[in-house]
Amino acid sequence: MKSYRLTVLASLAVAFAIACAADSPEVAATVGSQQLSTKRLADVLGTSQAPLERDMARKIAELWVNYQLIGLSAVAGDSMNDKKSMDDGLWANMENLRVKKFYDTYAKTWDTVKVASDEERYNTGEAMSARHILIKVEANATPEQKAAAMKKIEAIRKEATPANFAKLAAKSDEPGAGERGGDLGMFGKTQMVAEFEKALLATKPGEISPVVQTSFGYHIIYRPTFAEVKDKFAPIAKQRNAAIADSVYLFNSEKTSKSTLESGVAIKAKAIARNTIGYSKDNSKLATYSGGELTAAEFADWLAAYPPQTQVREQLIAAPDSMVEKFVRQIVRNELMLRAADSMKIKLDTAEINNLYLNFKNSVTQAWTGLGIDPKTLADSAKKGNADKGKIASAKIESYFDKLVKNEAQFVDVPYQVARVMQHKYQFAVNDAGLDKAVERAKVVRATADSLRATKPAVAPGAGAGAPPAAAQPPAATPPPAKKP
Repeated sequence: MKSYRLTVLASLAVAFAIACAADSPEVAATVGSQQLSTKRLADVLGTSQAPLERDMARKIAELWVNYQLIGLSAVAGDSMNDKKSMDDGLWANMENLRVKKFYDTYAKTWDTVKVASDEERYNTGEAMSARHILIKVEANATPEQKAAAMKKIEAIRKEATPANFAKLAAKSDEPGAGERGGDLGMFGKTQMVAEFEKALLATKPGEISPVVQTSFGYHIIYRPTFAEVKDKFAPIAKQRNAAIADSVYLFNSEKTSKSTLESGVAIKAKAIARNTIGYSKDNSKLATYSGGELTAAEFADWLAAYPPQTQVREQLIAAPDSMVEKFVRQIVRNELMLRAADSMKIKLDTAEINNLYLNFKNSVTQAWTGLGIDPKTLADSAKKGNADKGKIASAKIESYFDKLVKNEAQFVDVPYQVARVMQHKYQFAVNDAGLDKAVERAKVVRATADSLRATKPAVAPGAGAGAPPAAAQPPAATPPPAKKP
């Protein structure tokens, strides 16, 4: 009994020491006995090209936390491959799969929906088809050149009939028009320039338009009859039927559930996007619906589950409130669909679950291997040097982290699924006061670095000066894709 009490007291003392360290403005984050100092975080931020903001400081600190946590798991030989841990980490994957199975089952009836006959829908322009002949006119064309182009297209128009239109397309200035008879295939509204679409819709199926001018030049357009394109229109109509049924289902689902958003939901959602870990135990409501509610913690879980490359959190922070509210409603819809899946008793089969488990196990092993801290390697290193496995793992991770932030090491991913399990099993903390202090210090670090660069003499051309690193160069502006003529 005595030894048990001493163990408990010792554990409490360690927890108290960690809590005190985490509250110190000199510490940005802690994992076990390891600390990420504000000075070190400031150096990382200040010498990078990243924005000097708390959100960025938090990202770096959370990355460090996850690496240190995976180090703790390696030291403990904890592969986290028990069912309880894996189910915890894979919750979002499992829920999304169940929603998909429900959706696929329910959607089988959607292609039977009919808004109107396919011919009526084609004739009213729900989806369009066209053949056209183009005589190009450059933007800087002279009046004489424009007149010549007009004369040419008018001559073709006089000759054109529905029967010979495809053959006449060989006279078009559009590359490949002759081979495909001027066919532009099926397309939806706004996919063509406005003048072209307006003229097409004003032309009855089976007829040829007058001469149409667009920024590309002069056109004549043949609008095929429904009989000519019905095989192409059928799959589009089926897709459209499903989309309509989907919208109706979601609308009715929300209406039946009487879902409502709480006041100030956009502000709260953005705050959660900035700090999902900080809201992981917040049970305040973002939305309510019949028989349930969406809490801040649940919303944080959904956000954290999105892959980093989607940048959902960043987009949410920058989005207008109206878009944020739509996103919250989308998460509510997910919850409603999960309830519907429950009511239909939709579950994952053994093969689906085992595949998720296998990917989880591989993720743990790959993270250990990438960081050079798999349990066997740690054990061998400890035996050779008569050292502590924990210290060896921490040293390896700190060394890797230093190289990573300098772009000297390949990125090792610790997926959300694994990070979630570790964050639930091991003790860690991220300190807002430390993050703020790191940002302030980083501003000094960057200003000093900028000042030093400014005082260095310029390197003469040909004297070995290299191009700036790619990361420092602004990306080239990408023009929006041109619409079809």
